[in-house]
Amino acid sequence: MLDMIMKIAAANANKQYESLENVSLNVANYNTTGYKAKRFEQFLTVDDRLDGVTRIDAGKGDLMTTKRELDIGVDGFGYIPVTQPDGTIAYTRDGSFTLNSQGYIVNMRGDIVGEGIKVPIDYEKFQIKADGSVLVKTTKQADFTPLGKINLVKFSVPEKLKSIGYNKLMPTDESGAAAPDTESKIKQGFLERANVKIHGQIEQILRLNASLISNMRIIKFADDLYRQSINLRQ
Repeated sequence: MLDMIMKIAAANANKQYESLENVSLNVANYNTTGYKAKRFEQFLTVDDRLDGVTRIDAGKGDLMTTKRELDIGVDGFGYIPVTQPDGTIAYTRDGSFTLNSQGYIVNMRGDIVGEGIKVPIDYEKFQIKADGSVLVKTTKQADFTPLGKINLVKFSVPEKLKSIGYNKLMPTDESGAAAPDTESKIKQGFLERANVKIHGQIEQILRLNASLISNMRIIKFADDLYRQSINLRQ
């Protein structure tokens, strides 16, 4: 019986540590543009053990003004597709973009935004419209000409997207495949803040800490009883 109590308490403590890891990651990324917080949803199994699953918090972060023409914020729940060096497509809410040496719009990891939008070296004005259309004006007298389009996508269950690091996500069977998103809008000169609610994270840390202490006390109590029973037999 004591052995079972210790095993359950130890297993529960390990799950609390797993949850604490997610909270720590959220706090560390509080100032990361477009970061989506992770939450560890816990539940009790039939044998009174703690278990849980990690989900992405798909809620929107606040948009902040940067006035950089290559910064975009997504007003809605859409995601920006980026093509990685191996050709696979990942998705992000981090719209802090730049131009690479070939003139393509890329993210901070060098992933190409969308299917590839190349901007002329010399241009007068650059514009990204709400629907994702990218236009450029080469001279003051010239009209805006289209270069391409940043097509936003959405997922049926975005909470089930898989984080692959560097603020990028990949779809899973549970999240569903990427589908065109015509409802979200792009705001040029804005970036999305992380959707981490810092006060909630601190409250979560305090709660987890109290739970860990309780489990450790249970383990110590059971261990003490176990030792006393051995001493009595001797």
